[in-house]
Amino acid sequence: MRSRMIAIAVGFLCAAWQPQVIPITGCICIALLTLVYAFYGRSSYKPFFICCCAAFLYASCWGHWQLSHKLPDQLLRSDWVVSGKLVGLPNVEEGVIRFNLDVKSMELLRLSASSQISIQKANAITDTDLNVRLLKLAWYKPTKDLIPGQYIKLIVRLKPPHSLVNPSGFDYERWLLTHKIDATGYVREFLGSEDYMDQGVTSLRYAINKLIESRYEEPSDRALVQALVTGYKDNLSQDDWEKLRESGTVHLAVISGLHIGFIALVGWWLGRILSAFTPRLYYLPYLLSVVLAGLYMQIAGGEVPTQRAFIMVLVFTLSGLLKWYIDIWQRWWLALVCVLIFSPLAVLEMGFWLSFSAVALLIWFGQQPVRWYSIIKIQFLLLIGMLPFYLYFFSGVSLIAPLVNIIAIPLLSFLIVIIAVNLVFSGFSIPLLSQCESALVDLFWTLVDMSANQAWAYLVIDYPSLEAIVFAAIGVIILIMPSGLVPKYLALFCFLPLVSHEPFIDYAVDKKAVDDKNFSAIVFDIGQGLSVLIEVGEYRVLYDTGASYPSGLSAFERAALPYFKQKKIKQLDYMILSHNDNDHVGGFAKIKQWVDIKTIFSSFHPTNQKIKTCQEGVRWKINGVDFEFLAGSKGRNDNDRSCVLLISNGDCSLLLPGDISKAVESKMVLKHKRLKIDQPLTWLVASHHGSRTSSSDTFLTVILPKHVIFSAGYGNAFNHPHPEVVRRAKSYAAHTYTTAIDGAVLLKSEAGQACSTTTMRKDEKRFWR
Repeated sequence: MRSRMIAIAVGFLCAAWQPQVIPITGCICIALLTLVYAFYGRSSYKPFFICCCAAFLYASCWGHWQLSHKLPDQLLRSDWVVSGKLVGLPNVEEGVIRFNLDVKSMELLRLSASSQISIQKANAITDTDLNVRLLKLAWYKPTKDLIPGQYIKLIVRLKPPHSLVNPSGFDYERWLLTHKIDATGYVREFLGSEDYMDQGVTSLRYAINKLIESRYEEPSDRALVQALVTGYKDNLSQDDWEKLRESGTVHLAVISGLHIGFIALVGWWLGRILSAFTPRLYYLPYLLSVVLAGLYMQIAGGEVPTQRAFIMVLVFTLSGLLKWYIDIWQRWWLALVCVLIFSPLAVLEMGFWLSFSAVALLIWFGQQPVRWYSIIKIQFLLLIGMLPFYLYFFSGVSLIAPLVNIIAIPLLSFLIVIIAVNLVFSGFSIPLLSQCESALVDLFWTLVDMSANQAWAYLVIDYPSLEAIVFAAIGVIILIMPSGLVPKYLALFCFLPLVSHEPFIDYAVDKKAVDDKNFSAIVFDIGQGLSVLIEVGEYRVLYDTGASYPSGLSAFERAALPYFKQKKIKQLDYMILSHNDNDHVGGFAKIKQWVDIKTIFSSFHPTNQKIKTCQEGVRWKINGVDFEFLAGSKGRNDNDRSCVLLISNGDCSLLLPGDISKAVESKMVLKHKRLKIDQPLTWLVASHHGSRTSSSDTFLTVILPKHVIFSAGYGNAFNHPHPEVVRRAKSYAAHTYTTAIDGAVLLKSEAGQACSTTTMRKDEKRFWR
């Protein structure tokens, strides 16, 4: 049985990694061949193969079903009259409300004049052809409050689910698919709401949240209680998250298997007490365990992690109630398979691996002899056992976590019970345990603060290599194995790659000058903006940063920072700020928080002595690669004053013109004979994201680019890149790429070899994008 469940897990994993979901006809063929093999095949591996194929087919059909609900691409930036029910708790920020809408009806209103869609194709789609289930919407400058369970009618502008695709970046598009969100967009007009309210669990969550808000003045206290009770985490500040991470208590503030398991345990013991008076109700512990865990899951929002935890509780509980004579490891595998059946893409989620690994370690340690110090021992063993996962997902580990959790876990468990009792009595306006609850919340934050403030609390190992993590995993296995099988001291040698990995590059030391003339560049998929990283060996040059957002975040953090962390980039040799537009330099303040910058060039801030002015003729050379400003700091407006940077090694060349207009392009053509190079330009990042005001025929005729890259946001309101500019570039036999469609564009130049161009969406193709 265990081997079959392993085969099922393998089948789900193979299906999740499909670059394109296998067609229905292919599924039918595989199913028929599997049936033939099941009846006529003769092999000891037949059960494994059949289970693997069955899981693969199920996951593929699930993928087809999910994709069939997505808003079609030809309806990008289309306007709709939508009515539906507000589900989940809205996220209220300053000037914007973000919420999910369960669609009841949709009517195509009109098509935006700036839309890039095909009018003919869009008009061919009727409303009945759509099967959109859930919308993720933003309402900017809202005129009224939204209440969960409320039925509302809106005019919205929608686009299909889409995400930025960059090296080491978060796959938001997969997250949307997993959460059954079929389109995203924003509210253009609020048309009204119905008097009828769906008084379901969501309304109860909303009422509980409002009750908690009225009882707590301290934001951190309020945010913690809301996170523990309703799973609403948006009120936890960045500082709160940092403290929780460093103290190793993030898993306590986010409803997970620990919380669901604790509530199930409370239900179990409550059922045991009640069944003692009525022996016939032997099933009462199982029933109350499942009911209370399920109720808590619903109040917590029924998110995927809580659903996963509830399924695990359900499987372990039912196996006891139905007297399935299977050992605890088979129950663990059965729970894993049930989770994958419910959510096939969970196999790619970090939470899936963390939760099932933690439970597996608890099962392993629970089978060993119990001593009075076992609770303390288990915390340290969990730290050791989970170390490879912490290093792989977080590149660090909280060393103080075992000590903190020994106190924090019972504290939070008791707090949850107190909160539950207090909420019941609060409904009758009886503040029975309010002071006790407040004291426990304050005690928890005090414990977190004291722990996070310790200098040794959190150990950062900056993105260790996969090989180092594998060796560390072998060392962990040696340590947790029973004594006598393998000498424990061998684990020491397995951890050596972690402590001997390559440190951050020390830019204070002169770098080795190798005249190899190789350089590479990444045009990040950064939305409506621009950011390009050029790497020459160990030298890094960043051209622009992308935009900043009103929320305080930036495009750089979403798109480029994961790559910087993964490559251990802590310092830039050169930072070029092309011109003073938010979509190009808005993320500069955030970059300075993460990396040190040796030299900054800019077309603005000329009075700052630390920032040099980019001017025509400024040149430098790195390892045989030439960098030269062809224009900059002169022009009628910010766009025309953009720093224009040319990078070349004699074989390949890259031109970054910022947002210059046709007028500046013409001046460059007349003034710079250097543009009339012996061979065509290899790569051009089109000026102004492909606007009609740039990339003129005069300019393209001179530089003759082989590849033209448009850095533009998906479904942007400016219609970038303009179709006329794209046609113009193609008329010069140039290959065109758009970051919104192709993801990050990777450029690589090796002296004497071909200049290669690849895209992230092609290199890492997945069936959901």
